[in-house]
Amino acid sequence: MNIKDTDFRRGYQLSMLVGASGSTFLIVFGIIAIVNDRQILGLTLLAITLLVLVSMFLMWLMKNPSFGINGISIAVVIAFTYIISTGGIDNTGPLWCYPLTLIMMLLQGLRRGVIALFVLLIIAIVVMYIPSVSFVTADYPQSFKVRFIASFFALSIMVTIYEFLRERTHKRYIEISNELEHASHTDMLTGLANRREMLARLDAAYGTYNRHGAPFSIIMADLDNFKRINDTYGHVVGDHLLIGLGKLLSSVVRRQDLVSRWGGEEFLIMLSQTDRRQAMEVAEKLRLSVESAVFSDENKYQITLSLGVQSITEAVNTDTMIRDADRFLYEAKRRGRNRVAGPL
Repeated sequence: MNIKDTDFRRGYQLSMLVGASGSTFLIVFGIIAIVNDRQILGLTLLAITLLVLVSMFLMWLMKNPSFGINGISIAVVIAFTYIISTGGIDNTGPLWCYPLTLIMMLLQGLRRGVIALFVLLIIAIVVMYIPSVSFVTADYPQSFKVRFIASFFALSIMVTIYEFLRERTHKRYIEISNELEHASHTDMLTGLANRREMLARLDAAYGTYNRHGAPFSIIMADLDNFKRINDTYGHVVGDHLLIGLGKLLSSVVRRQDLVSRWGGEEFLIMLSQTDRRQAMEVAEKLRLSVESAVFSDENKYQITLSLGVQSITEAVNTDTMIRDADRFLYEAKRRGRNRVAGPL
């Protein structure tokens, strides 16, 4: 989950809901106005409805919420200007302008919403206080003008505060969701992929292998005499060695390969586009890199790895592949540690 995807869904769903509900209201009031011999008002409302419906259709057709958001926002500006200019029925039209502040902020978000509300406020001031504007037919008392501008401004501030808090909470929710998603696939100590992530990647690689025949291999690696290290130097040193080992393994393999902490001092490495022979070479390269590396904090430590190798071409499925690699690993242990074992 990410902010871009959730904003896309929110924009699409919000535009559909606002457009559908707004169109319903506009059609009903447009028909009522025509029936009551207010043809200009009725036709204007129906024309605004058509703009909203066209915007929604384009949004659905192009799968792009910006068509709906911007189209409905333009319709809001037109409706706002017309209602303020004509007064609606008995100069009660401005009362319908208040819900438009919320609609505009919901559609445009915080930054654009503030600009849009400022534009609506300027339109209201111009229409009400500049008598020379030709298309203005409404005549409002001075007290009404002052109260409408003040209340509209106050409502705009409250809507802005609401949207600011909503947006901040939404972003924090996305951040926490992404952190939890990352943590569910990551080993807490080493920062490598965990067993869950490795199994998912192996399943995906196996599906590709079945469809296209792309081989892949795995290496099961175990740190030799790790219990002795923990007993001698303590678990803090042991943890530092595991972290350093994970970084070293990741630096040796390719970017498209995956290193995971399988459990304890065991690491499982998936090598994409790699057959058995190539995997044995990579395993030996890893063994030599670890053997020659020096890990240090207050003291210096040298460690070794035993490794078991298996390729999907030598196994029935990923489960047997893992079991085989584990079996070869323990064969390497039995043969004296610090060595690589695999299928002949």
